[in-house]
Amino acid sequence: MIRARDRIEIESNFHAVCRDRGKKVPGTEREGHNVFTTTGRDWIAHLLAWATIGTPDTSFTNRRVRWMGVGSGSQLEVEGVTSLDIPVLATATDYLIPIETVEFPSPGRITQIFSEFRQDQLTFPPYTVVSVSEAGMYVDVFHVSTQGGIEDSPVSAFYDTTLNPTIGSNPPIAYHAFEVINKTADFILEIRWELRV
Repeated sequence: MIRARDRIEIESNFHAVCRDRGKKVPGTEREGHNVFTTTGRDWIAHLLAWATIGTPDTSFTNRRVRWMGVGSGSQLEVEGVTSLDIPVLATATDYLIPIETVEFPSPGRITQIFSEFRQDQLTFPPYTVVSVSEAGMYVDVFHVSTQGGIEDSPVSAFYDTTLNPTIGSNPPIAYHAFEVINKTADFILEIRWELRV
């Protein structure tokens, strides 16, 4: 018989804050739980097992957490979220930025995933202030030319293409909506997702 404590569940917490030369900007800190989307749940399920074991072994997906994106909209935090409500360009061409760092403060229990939107990201001419009120985390094997890498050989229908960072409608694996943060070119916007098993 399976008892409640035998279940493995992934809990996810979200944290965002603007920083000015490393110091928190008052009034910009946001924390909360987020939702794992249908895309995210499908990804985790397919990541855990091999599609075939043989010569060669075949994976369902080679995707890993790779991107973050933000928007200025808001929608219900439900599994059915398929994209940011109103995606915001991080650069002149891209809506998504790569993950910066990953930390394991409690090995086997916690994974912290960080990205930061620099002073010249989100807020670039003609945008001097950008209202940020939603965020998404994305998995992918798409690699920009400066980073090298491989394409996926997917089995699951969710993974028949790689993500395109120049498109704002990519499906996130996790989504969070929050009270508006007004990002200016004076600040870095730091985002941390914390996954607990």
